[in-house]
This record gives sequence, structure tokens and C-alpha cells, in this order.
Amino acid sequence: MSTHEARTGVSARRAGQRTALWLLIRPSRADASEIVLPVIAIAVITAVSIAVSTLANAFWFAPDPSGFGQYQILAVAMLAVMVVPVSTLGSSAARLSARRREDRLATLRLMGATPRWVRKVALVEAGLLALAGVLLGAALALPITPALALVPVAGNTLGIDRAILPPALVVVLASCVVLVALISAVASLKQVMISPLGVRMRQSAPRMHWLRLVIAALVVAGAVLVLQLTSASWGTVGITLALVLVIVSVMAVLNILGPFLVGRSAQRRLRRSDNAASLIAARTVLESPQAAWRQVSGVALASFIAVPAGSVLGFLDMVQNVSDAVTPEQIQFFGDIRTVVVAALAVSYLLVACSVGVTQAAAVMERRALYVSLDRLGMSQPVMHRSRRMAISIPLLVAAVVPAVIAAVLVIPVVGVSAVTAPLFLLTVIGCIVLGMLLVQLGVIATFPVLRRVLAAPERAL
Repeated sequence: MSTHEARTGVSARRAGQRTALWLLIRPSRADASEIVLPVIAIAVITAVSIAVSTLANAFWFAPDPSGFGQYQILAVAMLAVMVVPVSTLGSSAARLSARRREDRLATLRLMGATPRWVRKVALVEAGLLALAGVLLGAALALPITPALALVPVAGNTLGIDRAILPPALVVVLASCVVLVALISAVASLKQVMISPLGVRMRQSAPRMHWLRLVIAALVVAGAVLVLQLTSASWGTVGITLALVLVIVSVMAVLNILGPFLVGRSAQRRLRRSDNAASLIAARTVLESPQAAWRQVSGVALASFIAVPAGSVLGFLDMVQNVSDAVTPEQIQFFGDIRTVVVAALAVSYLLVACSVGVTQAAAVMERRALYVSLDRLGMSQPVMHRSRRMAISIPLLVAAVVPAVIAAVLVIPVVGVSAVTAPLFLLTVIGCIVLGMLLVQLGVIATFPVLRRVLAAPERAL
């Protein structure tokens, strides 16, 4: 082969790769929602990260007359609470993007594309979507600035100057969001890289081992012990590290315990099922308890936060009413704690609302073959809708109750005092949990058009 022919072959191969890249990335009407939802999710993550970081920055540099670093603890607590919900929403967006492109990636592998080249193509797409979401999120953060300027911190409102993060910090946050999106995209490619048929092969979900329950019990017991031993003698750094360790470890262990309890609950539902919808719902959950848990993990987080948050608010309200027992500086600090608690709840439920829509759309794409098969067998769409709602109700009950119980165990003295002195706040906690459950059900209803579009697709290939 001559040098000219070799160069011509290389040029043709590169042109084919560029054409394949465009076919993979270009949007179409069929997958418009699978593009828009991840972009919106990343935009919400960016806007929330900027807003929370602004408040955390203000608390960190707030004057602290006590000298114990109380405001630094509040700043770290705000950032720690944000970690899990943001990562959950980010992984949900990555899964939805992966479902949108998995068939095309599998086609490229069957056509002879190397794993390295397919990885580059997927990273380009993930990077473009993340960049679009970051830019949209930065734009969404601008209208929030006037509201943040009115938030009281250490007795004074922030003002416009302190409500705007330094540009360098905004760039760092945006870069972190894009990096997380790229890492999630790499993780989602593991199945594709197995073989050219990697995405076509569905492997059985791993069994939920009872060791998950043991690990969860040990972590919760350790968290209770740490909270009992924490004292002023530990210093600001020690107390901060202890609180961060307790919050992050317990929130993380929920993702270990949750799938195990969801699997056990689905097994009981399967044994008692007496209709097609109930049977399909239980089988759907048992197919992957982890996936079922991920759909409602936002509610689990909100339930975990709502119990101590409501109890602390009730306790602070009781203490503040006893004016002789506290100083004006302490009352001011209680107000700042209330601000942090309300902000944490608002962020949690905002991310829950966004995560529900994304995870439900991803769930339809993940179980596309199941719904198409049921449709071909003659099952009506109302029955399929009912099975989807029942499949959500199984993990939803676990996510609403178990984290609330764990949180109550961690702060049982505060919960006990609040139950006696301010029962209204506990009723508010119950209302917050019910609100989270309603958000999930609304997410199922909102994704009915996605299911109809899947069933109406002319190819509908399994």
C-alpha cells in the first residue's frame, strides 16, 4: 500500500469517527427529555452549590464572641449536609444520560470502535451536557443573590457584597461539578467496556447480604457514642470533625442499609401478591433493590434531616421563650442555627423534587424492555401505571420511616424534650416526610409521557 493510500485510509477513518461522534451527540425529538433533564439536574446542582457555599462562607467568617468556633461548625455542617443529596442527584443525571446513549455506544462497539475511543466520545458528550448545565445553573444563581442578601447572619443581614461569591470560588465550584459529571460518565461506561455486547447483556443484581444490617447497626451505634462523648474539651476542630463524621457516615450508611430492607420488603410483597400489578411491582424491585432505593434516596435524606431539624427548632423555641435562662448572644446564635436548619431542609426538598423527575425517567429507560414486552403481551397502560406506583411504594415506605427512626435515635434527648415542650414541631416533621412521599408520587405521574413515548416508539427493539 502506498503512502497516499495509507493517508487516504486514515483520513476516511477519522471522518467516519467524526460522523459517528455527531450521530451520538446530536439531540433528537425522541430523546429530548433525556437530554434536558440531566442538564436541568446539573443546573440545579450548580445553583444550589453556589447558594449554600455563599451562606457557608458567610458563617465561616462571622464574628464569634464565644471564641469556640460555633459559626465555623455551622458552616461545615451546611456543606456536609449538601454532599449526599448533590451526589445523589448527580448520579441520577449520569444514569439517565447513560441510558440515552447506551444503545448508540453498543452500536459503535459492534462496528469496531475501540473502548478507548468510545470512552472519549462519551466523555465529550458528558462534558458538553455538564458545561451547559453549569452555565444555566450560574444564570439561575443570579436571581437568588438578592434573597441571600436578606439572610441574617450573626445579627446582621449579608448584604449584596457578601451574598456574591468571589469569581475564583465560583469557577472552582463549576469545575468540580463538571468533574463529577465526567467521573459519573466514566463509571457508567463499565458495562459498555466489557465487550461489544456489554450493554446488551443484563446481569442479575447481587444478593443483599445480611452483613449490610450489621454494618449499619455498628455505624449508628458508633455515631451515638461519638455524640455522647463530644464535649467542649475537644475544641472547635475536634467538635467539627466529630459532627461531620457522624452526619456523613450515617447518611452514607443509609445507602447500605436501604437496599437490604427494600429487598426484604419486596420479598414479603411478592409472597402476598394476588394480582398482576402487585406481582410485577415486587419483581421489578427484586430485579435491583439498589436501583429501587436510588429512586427514593432523596426522601430518605430528607427524612433523616427532618427529625433532628424539627426537634432542634422545637428545642430552640422552648429555650428562647425562657428569656432568663439565655443571653442575647445565645438567642442570636439560636436564630443562626434556625437559619441553617431551614436552609438544609429547603435544599434537601428542592433536590428531592428534581431528583424524582430524573430518577423516574431513568427508571423507565432502564426497564424499557420490560414495558415493551408487557405491552406486546396485551397489558393495558393503566395496569402498568399501577405497577409502577406500587413498585415505588415499596422502597418509599422504607425511605420515609427507617432514616427518621435512625435520626431519632441519634438525637433522642432533643427529640424527647421537643415532644413534650413543642409537639407542633414534631407534627411539622411528619408533614415534611409526607410531603417527600407526595413528591415521589408526583414524579411517577410526571413521567407517564415518557412511558407512553417508549411504548409508542416505532422501533421498540428489545
